Amino acid sequence: MRTGTGVIDTVLADGMVKIRTNRDNLYSPCSDKICNNNVLIDAKNPIGAVKGQFVRFLIPDEKMGAGGAMCFGMPTLMVIIWGVFGYWCGLQYGWAKELTAFAGMILGGIISAMLLKRYEKSIRQANTMAEVSEIIAAETNETEPVQS
Repeated sequence: MRTGTGVIDTVLADGMVKIRTNRDNLYSPCSDKICNNNVLIDAKNPIGAVKGQFVRFLIPDEKMGAGGAMCFGMPTLMVIIWGVFGYWCGLQYGWAKELTAFAGMILGGIISAMLLKRYEKSIRQANTMAEVSEIIAAETNETEPVQS
């Protein structure tokens, strides 16, 4: 388990909260570093934290390796495989090889995007969501987002 800290930004009705945290605290299978420094994440709230509290949360990371392979390796392979298939179709049917290869690469990208959406849905159902574990400070008087 990874731990992180943040401030409760919003309390949702279904026992969930949105936590404002530094992106370096995060792990999600398809995350990257091209985003704002502070982000909002959804987390379970079993301890009943309220808006404005500074909290510690836990993020399960047992599927990190599989997530990395799925999010970076699979799309690359799909684009390559479908590009080769498109090139082969161009050779077989007398079409412009470069255009059919390009079309195959685009198709591979679309297929990999659909597979990634399905993978993200299965990850969410597998109970890998962050969970608030401790209230560090009952109140924050912050004017700037929390940096951990």
